[in-house]
Amino acid sequence: MSEECGSPYDDVLQAVGEDIDRQANDVLAAIQAGASPQELLWHAALLTRSLEDFTALNIGRGRSRGQTWYQLGAPLGLSGERLRKKWPIGMITRRLDAYRAARAARQGGPPHVSPAVPSQRRPPAEDADKDSDTATATPDAGTAEFAAQTPPQQLASALSFLQRRTGKPLRQTAADTGISPSHLSRLLAGTRRPSWPVAKNLVTACNGDPFEVRRLWENAHRPTTPLPSPTPPAANPAADPEQARTQLRDAVRGLYLAANRPDLGRIRVATANSLTISHIECALAGPHLMGWPVTSRLVFALGGRPADLRPLWHTATRPDPTPPQPPTTQLQLMAEAFG
Repeated sequence: MSEECGSPYDDVLQAVGEDIDRQANDVLAAIQAGASPQELLWHAALLTRSLEDFTALNIGRGRSRGQTWYQLGAPLGLSGERLRKKWPIGMITRRLDAYRAARAARQGGPPHVSPAVPSQRRPPAEDADKDSDTATATPDAGTAEFAAQTPPQQLASALSFLQRRTGKPLRQTAADTGISPSHLSRLLAGTRRPSWPVAKNLVTACNGDPFEVRRLWENAHRPTTPLPSPTPPAANPAADPEQARTQLRDAVRGLYLAANRPDLGRIRVATANSLTISHIECALAGPHLMGWPVTSRLVFALGGRPADLRPLWHTATRPDPTPPQPPTTQLQLMAEAFG
């Protein structure tokens, strides 16, 4: 069956992906809240079940599109025969029917979702609270407004905020950027991703800082496939601590921009009051680098992924290289020359 015709599994593809994204964020939130090993294992069990649902879903989708058991087993390290015995189609169908019914019960809707109706990226806040073991431990977490976004969504949100802040009509902003109004609309809506020259021109036209947007742009263009890319994007990681500190601060400011530069008090609430206003101010604009617990909590609260920035933080916290010293023999010769 062709992809255009769809399959009986397509209606839950995004829904299962959203559950995995939410549950992975719940794991990190629970770790930051000091959850016990037992609580973390409950999170692990939920996440494992969702990953198994995702595996079953894609095996069923692959078979409905004519892929062989051998082709589908290769990424999982299984032979075609072993995969067929482990995941028979009848089991997949029953598992996904149970998933549809459980999700519909959580959201208060009918058990079957029409493929023509797009799924929301995340369930409503009240449903997320019911599913999260950490929600009751942090009552203020339900008021946090910085839900995790995909990298393309973060870039579109930052660009859209900068454009709105100018107060200029889209047509004028498009002219200042050198693109058509329809192209600009698609960029701000996130349905298209700009090249870096276009993104830089747009940020400049909106009186923004291209350095704050650069990391968002790189993440938005990062390939999502786990397979090796034949032409990997050129990376420019910071090689020295000073450069890494600048890039890290720009990256955090970029997340702050993607969240529409909220009031610092709202960010504190989003961290379940684990960070002070001073912590947040210092991380965004202070001259000193904050520790990883503070940095990761802030990144997470702003909807970012701490794991993406941890290597940069490690580089930034390395001691600055010691400048080379003249050889001792040279110093001795100079001293002897001057008596």
